[in-house]
Amino acid sequence: MLEDEYDAIDKQTLNGLILPALPVSKDTQSRLESATDKAQHSAEHTKSVTVEDIAREIGAYYQLNHEKMSNNTSALEMRVNLLRKLVGCDSWLAKQFSVREFESLGYGEFFSFLAEHISLMPTVLKQLLHGDMYEKSYFEVCMLQHQLMVLTSQALNSLWGGEVVTKQMISTLLLKQFPNVSFKMEVGSVEDFLNIVGEYRGIANAKCVLFSQTLMGAHGQAMLALDDNYVEELETISRGTDVSQKIGKLESVSSQDAIEVLLRAPMLSDLSHWSHWDIKFTPHLGPLVGWLLKEVNRTDLLCLVTKDGNVIRIDGSASVDSFLQSVLLSSPFQTAVQLLSLFSILGGQKHVPMSLLKYHARRAFEVILNNHLEYKEVTDSWNFQMLEKAAGTLKPLDEVCASRSFKNSTGTFNGSFVASRYFLKCLSYIPSEFRSFAADVLLSGMQPVIKHVPSTILSECKLLEERIMLHEVGLCLGVVEWIDDYHDFCSSTDDEMCTPCEGPSFKAETSKSSSGSLSAIYNPEKSSPAEVCLVSKGQSNICNEIGHSSDSPEVCIDKNLAQNEPVEYEDAYSIIESIRREEFGLDPSLSTTESSLLKKQHARLGRALQCLSQELYSQDSHFLLELVQNADDNTYLENVEPALVFVLQESGIIILNNERGFSAQDIRALCDVGNSTKKGSAGYKGKKGIGFKSVFRVTDAPEIHSNGFHVKFDISEGQIGFVLPTVIPPLDHNVLSKLTSANSDQFDTSYWKTCIVLPFRSDLSEGIGRNNVISMFADIHPALLLFLHRLRCITFRNMQDDSLVVMRKETSGNGIIRVLYGKEEMNWFVACKKLPGNIGYCNFQTTEIALAFGLKESTDGNYIPCLDMQPVFAFLPLRTYGLKFILQGDFVLPSSREEVDGDNPWNQWLLSEFPDLFVNAEGSFCSLPCFRDNLGKAVTAYMSYVPLVSEVHGFFSSLPRSIISQLRHSKCLLLEGDDATWVPPCKVVRGWNEEARVLLPDHLLQEHLGLGFLKKDISLTDPLARTLGVEEYGPKLLLQIITSLCQKKDSLPSMGLSWLSAWLNAVYEMYVHSAQASRDLGMGTDIIETLHKLPFIPLSDGTFSSVDEGTIWLHFDVSGNDSEQGMDVFPMLYAKLRIVNPAFTTALDADNIRVDMSSKDNIIRMLLIVGVQRLSTHEIMKVHVLPSICDDKSASWNKNLMTEFLCFVFIHLQSSCPSCHVERDFLISELRNGAFILTNQGNKRSIEVPIHYGKGFGSSFDLCKLFNSIQMEWHEVDTIYLKHSSTKSIVNGKKKWKRFFEEIGITEFVQVVKVDRRMVDMPNKCFVKAGVERDHVSKGSVTEDWESTELDHLLSLLSASGNHFGCKFFLEVFDKLWDDCFSNKTTGYLNDKYNGNRTPFKSSFLNSICGVPWVVSCMDDKLHYPKDLFYDCDAVHSILGSFAPYAVPKVRSAALLHDIGFKTRVTVEDVVEILRVWRRSETSSKFSVAQMSKVYTFLWKEVDTSKKNIVEDVLSEPFIFFPSLRASAVEDVVLGSFLLPKEVSWNDVTGFLNQMEEIDSKFSAVGAKHSLFSRTLCNIYPGLRDFFVNICGVEESPSFQDHFQNLVHLSTIVLPSQAAKYVGTTTSCSFMVH
Repeated sequence: MLEDEYDAIDKQTLNGLILPALPVSKDTQSRLESATDKAQHSAEHTKSVTVEDIAREIGAYYQLNHEKMSNNTSALEMRVNLLRKLVGCDSWLAKQFSVREFESLGYGEFFSFLAEHISLMPTVLKQLLHGDMYEKSYFEVCMLQHQLMVLTSQALNSLWGGEVVTKQMISTLLLKQFPNVSFKMEVGSVEDFLNIVGEYRGIANAKCVLFSQTLMGAHGQAMLALDDNYVEELETISRGTDVSQKIGKLESVSSQDAIEVLLRAPMLSDLSHWSHWDIKFTPHLGPLVGWLLKEVNRTDLLCLVTKDGNVIRIDGSASVDSFLQSVLLSSPFQTAVQLLSLFSILGGQKHVPMSLLKYHARRAFEVILNNHLEYKEVTDSWNFQMLEKAAGTLKPLDEVCASRSFKNSTGTFNGSFVASRYFLKCLSYIPSEFRSFAADVLLSGMQPVIKHVPSTILSECKLLEERIMLHEVGLCLGVVEWIDDYHDFCSSTDDEMCTPCEGPSFKAETSKSSSGSLSAIYNPEKSSPAEVCLVSKGQSNICNEIGHSSDSPEVCIDKNLAQNEPVEYEDAYSIIESIRREEFGLDPSLSTTESSLLKKQHARLGRALQCLSQELYSQDSHFLLELVQNADDNTYLENVEPALVFVLQESGIIILNNERGFSAQDIRALCDVGNSTKKGSAGYKGKKGIGFKSVFRVTDAPEIHSNGFHVKFDISEGQIGFVLPTVIPPLDHNVLSKLTSANSDQFDTSYWKTCIVLPFRSDLSEGIGRNNVISMFADIHPALLLFLHRLRCITFRNMQDDSLVVMRKETSGNGIIRVLYGKEEMNWFVACKKLPGNIGYCNFQTTEIALAFGLKESTDGNYIPCLDMQPVFAFLPLRTYGLKFILQGDFVLPSSREEVDGDNPWNQWLLSEFPDLFVNAEGSFCSLPCFRDNLGKAVTAYMSYVPLVSEVHGFFSSLPRSIISQLRHSKCLLLEGDDATWVPPCKVVRGWNEEARVLLPDHLLQEHLGLGFLKKDISLTDPLARTLGVEEYGPKLLLQIITSLCQKKDSLPSMGLSWLSAWLNAVYEMYVHSAQASRDLGMGTDIIETLHKLPFIPLSDGTFSSVDEGTIWLHFDVSGNDSEQGMDVFPMLYAKLRIVNPAFTTALDADNIRVDMSSKDNIIRMLLIVGVQRLSTHEIMKVHVLPSICDDKSASWNKNLMTEFLCFVFIHLQSSCPSCHVERDFLISELRNGAFILTNQGNKRSIEVPIHYGKGFGSSFDLCKLFNSIQMEWHEVDTIYLKHSSTKSIVNGKKKWKRFFEEIGITEFVQVVKVDRRMVDMPNKCFVKAGVERDHVSKGSVTEDWESTELDHLLSLLSASGNHFGCKFFLEVFDKLWDDCFSNKTTGYLNDKYNGNRTPFKSSFLNSICGVPWVVSCMDDKLHYPKDLFYDCDAVHSILGSFAPYAVPKVRSAALLHDIGFKTRVTVEDVVEILRVWRRSETSSKFSVAQMSKVYTFLWKEVDTSKKNIVEDVLSEPFIFFPSLRASAVEDVVLGSFLLPKEVSWNDVTGFLNQMEEIDSKFSAVGAKHSLFSRTLCNIYPGLRDFFVNICGVEESPSFQDHFQNLVHLSTIVLPSQAAKYVGTTTSCSFMVH
C-alpha cells in the first residue's frame, strides 16, 4: 500500500524533482508503526513522526554536507565521505526525534527503511546508492526526455520501420536533425529506452509537431553521405539569446492567445520568427517546440521542425488531389505547401505515393503546356504565317514549333521556361532537406513533356542561390547536368560565380493557368506536338501500364441475352474448325515444308505458354480462383441465382456454372493470349489473357461444354494444345445427373449451361497429389463472395467422401451481408465507393473500392466486432497486411497475384482513397439497426477496426497514418449527453467519472478549453486514443482549466473556494495515486513547474497568488509550529509573509460536497508539493528571510525591515533548532554570499565589498578614524542591530554578534580570501615563488592562494601618503590579530595533479605585506620594507645597540615577526650598511665607544676570506669612529667622526701626538676646529689591535709625514719660543723613530 501511495512521487523524483514532505494518512501510518515490536513501546511518540518527516531530516542531514564537499573534492572522496555520514545517520535521527534508537520510530531497521523508501531520499543519497555519482563537470546540458521520445517514436513509425534500432542510429538521427549541435551518448540500455518509447509510440502521431529527419529516406541518406567526415566536422553553436534585458515587461499571454497568433501565420512560414515567439511568448509559455508538444492538440495547426531549427507550418488537410490542383493552377507556393505537407503527413520517404505524385505531375504539366500552346496559337499563328509567306516557304509543323523555340532567345515567350521558373520558385519555398524529394516529383512530371529539362532549368537560374540549390538537388538525385555545373562552379573565379548561368535569355511573362476538373488532365485530345515533346505513344503506354476499373457490383441481368438460343452443334463444330484453320494454320493443303515450320512455331508457342502457366502462381489453388473470377464475369438469366459448383472426383474436377453459355467470341478468346472478351467489364477481366490457362496446373486436357461448344485443349499431343481447340463429343447428361443426384432440386442439370471438366494429370491421381488437390479448395476464402458482383453461391462437392460445402451470400434488410459457409455464418458490414476510373485508364469510366468489417452475432442478437487479421482483396484474396478489416480494390497485381504492385500510380491512387471511405463509412456503420439505440457502442465497435501504425506493413503501411489523420479532422466521436453531438477527437475528454463532471461542468469545459466529455459508452484503447489526440482526464487537463481561469479576469474568484479546494484535491489524488502521473512523459514535473507559476492559491488578504511570485505559507492552524512566537518582536517581517486563506483547506467540508475524510490532508499535501511552506521559524528564516535579505531589491528597503531580517536570523541561529544544527553551514554560506548588511556606507554585501565590525561589537580598535584620514572607504556594520529589542534579551549579545559576523565573513580588519587558480591562469611569478619550473608541472595543476585586495589598496594608500601614524597603527593591529586571523594565510600551495606533490609558496597576501614600503623606522622619517628593518631584540641590540633601524612599534607576535620578515640577527652586510647609514647622517654622529667596539668586534669575528670584498668596500670609506671628546666611561655617548684607516694609527710611543693635542687645545681660538693628521686607537679600542692593524690596515704608529704636517700645523698657532719646550726632545725621538 505504501509503495502504491508513493509510486508517482518516486517517478517524479527520478526525473529530477525533489518533492517536499508529504504527510501520510493515519491508516498508512498505523501500519508502519506496527512493523516492529519495539514500536509498541513508543507508539504515542511515533504517531507524530511520518515517513516524510524522516526523509526531510535525512535530506537536511545530507544537503549541507554535500554542498560543502562538492567544492574541492573528487567523486571518490565524496562517495567515501557520504558513506561515512550514512553510518551515523540512524543515531542522529534517533537523537532528533528523542528516541533511544531508530527502530523505536516504528519503521524497522534503518537500512531496510532506506531500501523501502529510497524514492523519498535526497538526490545525493540516491545517486550514492544507485552508483550514479561521477566526476563533476563544470556545466552539462541535456535534451528534454519528452522531445527525445517524440523524435524517436516518429523515426520508429516512419524512418526505421522494422529495423533493429541501435545507439548509432539514434546518434545519427540527432546529428541530422540538429546538425549544429554535438551530442554525447551516455551509457545506457537502448533496449530499455525503446521499450519506454514503444509504450508511447502512438503519441508521436497525435502531436502537432513533426521532425523533418524522421521522414527522410534515401534522399536524406544521400545528403548525409556527401561528406564522409560530416559527423566529425559538426561544431556546437549556441543560438540562445537572452532577450529579457532587451525588452520591457510584456503583458501576460495565454496558450489560447498564442494559438490564435499562430493560426494566422501563412503556410511554410517559420512560426518562431513570424510570431516573434522568443520575445513575446517565451517568457510566459517557454520554448515554442516544447509548448507545442505539451499544450497544443489541434488539427489545424501542424508544424514541421527542420534541421535548421525552424518550425514550419504545414497544411494538415493536404491530399494528392490538392497537390494536383496546385500544379494545375501553376502556383509554386501552393505546390510547395502541398508537397511538403503530404510528405510529412503520410510518414515520409517510405510511405509517400511517389509514383502517383509523379503521374499527376506529368499529366498536369501536359495540360499546362497544352493550354499555353493553345493560347499562343491564337496570338502567334497569324504572324508566323505572314512571315512564312513573306519568305516564300512553308515549313512542316514540327519545324514551325522548333522555330518558335529558337525565337525565345530573342525574347519570345516560351512555356517550357515558364515551367522552369515554376520549378525553381517551388523549390525555393521548401526547406533544403526536402528539396530533393520535391525535385524528384516535379522533374518526373516535366521530363516526358519537355526536352532537356535539367539544362533548361539551369539556364533559367538568375540568382546564385538558385544555382547552388540545383547543385544540392543534383548531387542527391544524380542529375548529370547540374553536377557538371557544380564542378564548373567550384573551379570558377569569384567574378564568374556571381554571373548567371549561360543560356538563352527569355523575357519573363505570366502564363495563363488552367484549373478545370481533374478529368481535363487526362483528355488526350489536347495533346500538341509543339515546343514540348508530347509523345502520343506515352498515353497509350500509360493505359497499358495501369489496370482498369470495374463496373457496378450488382448482378448484371441481360434480358436480351436471356432469349438467345443455344448454338447448334454443327455451327459450333464449324467455328472450331475455322479457328484451327485460320488461327493455327491446320490446313491439309499445306506443303510438307510449311507444315514442318508450323509445327516448330506451335511447339515454341506451347512451351512459352506452359512456362507462363506453371510459373504464374505459387499456389495451385489460384486456378480455382480464376475460374471463380470468370464465373463472376459471366452474365446470367434474370430468374437465376448465379451459382458455381465444383465437383471433386477421383479422376478430376467438374465445374458447373448456370450462366447463359459461351459464345463464339468467347471460344476465340480462349484460343488466344491477351485477347479477352471481358475488357470493359468489372474485375480483372481476363487480365493478361491467361486466367483460364491456369487450369493446366492440374490437367493436361481441360474440356469445355457450353452452349453447343464441346472442345478440349489437349497438351498431351503437343504444347500448342494450350490454345488449340479440339472438338470432342458432348458430355453425357446422365453423368451430370449422377453428380447432382444428392440434391436434385438444387442441382437441376437444365440450369447448368456451362460445364468444365478438368481430368487430373497422372501425378495427381493418388497419394500426395490427391491430397494437394483436396487442400486447394480450403484456400478459397468465403469472404470473396462479398466482392463478387454476380455470383451468389459457390458449392464444393467431394465425391470421394460424399461431402458438400456451400458458400452463399445473403443481404439482410439491416444492412449486414451474411455469408454462409457450411454450418458457419459470417456477418459483414460492407462500405463501397465508386471512383472515376480515368487515372491512366483509356476505356473505363469508374472503379469501385470497398471495405468489409467482420461482425459476430452474440447470443442476445447484438453484433460485436471480429478483429481477426483479414486479407486484402483484388476481387480475389491476396494475403494479410495487418488490417482488421477486408480491403477490396481493383489493384494492379504482378504476375504472382499475391502482392500489390507498390510502385504503380493506379494502386497508389486507390490506396489514397481508402482513408476517406473508412472515415465516411462510420456514419453508415453507426446507422445499422443493431447499433441504432446505442451510438456509443457503435462508435466503440467501429473504432476498434482503426489500424495503428505499427500494426500494418507492406504496401499498406501508410494507410493507418492516413486514416488516423482523417479521423483527427473528422467529427467521429460523440459527446456525453442526450443530444448526439459529433466532434473531432481533439475536442473530447476520456477517462472521466461522475466526480469529474461535477467538478468540471460541461459549460466550464467548453468555455475555457473548447472540450466536452466523451460519451461514456465509447471505449477507446489507450494507444488509439493517444494517436487520435483524445484528451485524457488527468492532471494535465485540470492544469489547463486552472490556467485558463487564472488568465481570465475574475474567473477564478467567481468559482469559489469550495470549487478550488475540490479541484486541488482532485489534482492530488490523480498526481499521487494515478499511474498516469508517472507515465505521462515527465508530465508530473511539468505540472509542478506550471503550478509554481499560476496564481491559484488564495491568500488571507483575499487575493490569489503563485509560489513563483514569492513564498506562500500555510496558516497557523495547519502548520502547528512555533510560527506565532516573535510576531510582536518582528512585526514588519511577519507583515511581509503571504499566508494561505484559512478557509481554503476547510471549504470542502463547509460546502457539503461529498468528500472523504482525507480531503483536507490532500489539499495540504498538494500545497506542500507545489511549494507552499509550513509556517515555522526555521522555514521562515530559510525560505523567506534569507531570499529576501539576499534579494538585490532589498538594498533599497526600509532600514528597520532589514534590521528585523538579520536579527531574526541571528536570534534563530542562537536557538537549539535541530535543523539549524544540520544546515548551519549552508545557512551561513547563504548569508556570506548574498545577504545585505547595514553599514555606515549603506546596505552592502560582504562578498562584494569587505565589511567590518567596529568597537560597538567588541573590536579593540577604532579603525574608522584611521581610514577617514587616508580617504579610504571603510564599511563598518551599523550598530542598529544592537539596539533591536530582540538583541536585548540575549546574554553577551555583543560577543555573540561578533562571532556571528565573523561566521558570515564580516571581519574586524582586512578580509583575506582563498583563491584557486588553474595552471593556465597562473603567472610565472607563482612558479618562481614555489621554486618550480612551469614546464615541469602538469597542466591540470592548481594553486591554492590567499589574497586581499582590500589590503593591497590600504597599503598602497599608506605607502603613498607617508602616514607614519597610520602605518604604526596598522602594524599594531596586525600584531594583535595575526595569530588568530592571519597566520594561517601566509602560505599557498601548488598542487601537481600528476604526481600529487604539494609545493608550498609565499601567499599573495603575505607578498602584499612584504612587497610595499610601509613600516616606520626609529632612525628616519621614511617608510621601509619590512625586510629592511630590524626587530629590537637582544641579538640585534647587543651588536647595533640603540642606533639600528628598528621597526616601530615593536611587535609581540612571534608568528608575525617570522612571517613579515623583520631582521632578528645581524650579518656582515647589515653592519656594513649600518655604518654607511651612520656615516651619511646629516647630524654629527654620537655613539658610545663600547657600542662601536661591539660592532668592530662583530666584524672581526664574521669576516673571512669569502667576505674579503665586503671589507674592502668598508676600507674604502670612513668607518672608524673616533670620539671628539673623551668620555668619562666607554658606555657614554659622545660626539665623534668617522675616519679612514689612513687617518688613524694604532699607537704613538713617543707621546708626540699627545703633546701636540695639548698645544692645539691650549692655543687654538675658542670654537676653532682642532684637527690632527693622525690619531691613535689603542686607548679607545684597546682589544681590537689585530682587527684594525691586520685587517683594516691601520698603521702601527704615525708616519714621518704625519709628524711633519703636525709641526706645520703647530707653527700656525704658537710662537717658536712657546713650542720649543714641547718639541725638542719629543721631536728628536720621533725623527729617530722614523
